[in-house]
Amino acid sequence: MRACPKCGEAMEVAQSITVGGLENKDIAWQCDRDGITAELRHPVQYVHINLGDVDEVAGRRRRLVHKEIRGAELVVYHEWLAPGAPTGSGLRAARPPKAGKRASRRTPAKPARAEPRRSATRKTRPAKRSVAARRSTPRRRPGRRRAR
Repeated sequence: MRACPKCGEAMEVAQSITVGGLENKDIAWQCDRDGITAELRHPVQYVHINLGDVDEVAGRRRRLVHKEIRGAELVVYHEWLAPGAPTGSGLRAARPPKAGKRASRRTPAKPARAEPRRSATRKTRPAKRSVAARRSTPRRRPGRRRAR
């Protein structure tokens, strides 16, 4: 059972499927109290869906009000819109960032250095030569003698 993000009550299962040995997997829920619906989506879609998005399903419009990831499941919560409702998101304005404790924890910027930094090429050493490259004369492998 999933909890409704609006009222906090348990949502009842609206749809379940059986696939590949997995029986009765719940994939959709609905809250009878306030009409919120929830459904499973692929986790990759997390970056492609935004709060307040309005889409149309079977001639009715719905607004995305909440999304969460639990393990490998993305759960998306929608509320159905009235037929004459505006298409805007209607969400609250974003709060300004908290300036209390976070601002005091930040470290001050480091002062500029007086001397220039060395280039990266001076810091690195050449790679060691392989055993074959260290030999002054190349060794010939003994070959088979041809029979005459």
